[in-house]
Amino acid sequence: MNMSNIWVVVEPANGALSTTSLEILTHARTLGGTVSAITWGGQGATLAAQAGEYGATTLHDAGDLAGALPGAPVAGAIAALVASAGAPDVILIPTSYDGRDIAGRLSAKLNTGVLTNVTGY
Repeated sequence: MNMSNIWVVVEPANGALSTTSLEILTHARTLGGTVSAITWGGQGATLAAQAGEYGATTLHDAGDLAGALPGAPVAGAIAALVASAGAPDVILIPTSYDGRDIAGRLSAKLNTGVLTNVTGY
């Protein structure tokens, strides 16, 4: 399967990317094409190098959420990015509490489907 434009939602965890995020970035790299990462928390500059080591060429930061849960603000930031940059071929999102919240909200904002708990294809 070859895709030219892949976005991955990567979760910050104690100043680094979560293990699940690194696994998804690694898998995204095998799909071919350009991998972009999307995170939150205002740590984009710190996380960009780590995301790059795992295949991301760009990292977008939804910003500091000031203690808010990421679901609505991150889904809104991704929807705005889709509106300005065009839709990717796929958006890969971790199957975590935050990831599922983001996926559901983003699906509604973009009026598109979502597949959950996918571990392979």
